[in-house]
Amino acid sequence: MFEDPTGVVDKFHYGTHYSSAATVMHYLIRLEPFTSLHIELQSDKFDLADRQFYSIPGAWNTVMKNPSDVKELIPEFFYMPEFLVNRDNFDLGTRQFGGVRVDEVALPPWAKSPEDFIQAQKSIGI
Repeated sequence: MFEDPTGVVDKFHYGTHYSSAATVMHYLIRLEPFTSLHIELQSDKFDLADRQFYSIPGAWNTVMKNPSDVKELIPEFFYMPEFLVNRDNFDLGTRQFGGVRVDEVALPPWAKSPEDFIQAQKSIGI
């Protein structure tokens, strides 16, 4: 818990909001108008590829291992497979570690397609 030593700011648990506009843009970067909003937020360019949403297993591992990463799933995880696909071929950059181009979101090994992933999300009701 954060406690301001000056006593000006009230105590709080998280310094970031789990459902902020930036989080929504992070997940929906492959869809307009979120692409343009992301670019505007990042001083008229895409953020570094290493910080992009590129992998569901990678995002899961980060959230599970990093207590300061408090992003929650947005509703699109339960009905919109299109957000996992880079249909407009945006150049989201190349990851520094591994040299892999950020493009389609990598799915868990059990998901056969973005549609299969979304259907599984719906059926287990996470």
